[in-house]
Amino acid sequence: MRTVSQGAGDALSSFGAWLRQSRTLRGLELSEVATATKLSLRVVEALEADDFGTLPDRAHALLIARACAAAIGLDPEEAALRLEEQLGPAAEAARGKKRPLPRQPLVWIILAATLVIIVALLWVK
Repeated sequence: MRTVSQGAGDALSSFGAWLRQSRTLRGLELSEVATATKLSLRVVEALEADDFGTLPDRAHALLIARACAAAIGLDPEEAALRLEEQLGPAAEAARGKKRPLPRQPLVWIILAATLVIIVALLWVK
């Protein structure tokens, strides 16, 4: 029995490859998509490279995917569904565990003040 190579089918197994191929088939450059969506070139490149770690969260990735798909001439909802399928529920759970702590000092000051007030209120009772 002869095995048949999937060829281009393998390349399209990822969202980024599908998006990149759709863009190139329409003769668009990355910079044109970035300009049309008002996104940085780095963000559009990351999306096509399936580098979702550079994007803040799942919702942001979906918004960017919809914007890029519309700029390319694809159905934005189909693009979002393809991306959600690739990300899957496990990807969101894993990303949720890695959420960094806030870095702005004002946030820390407010959290500390709230904690002091709570402790003081519990101490008085």
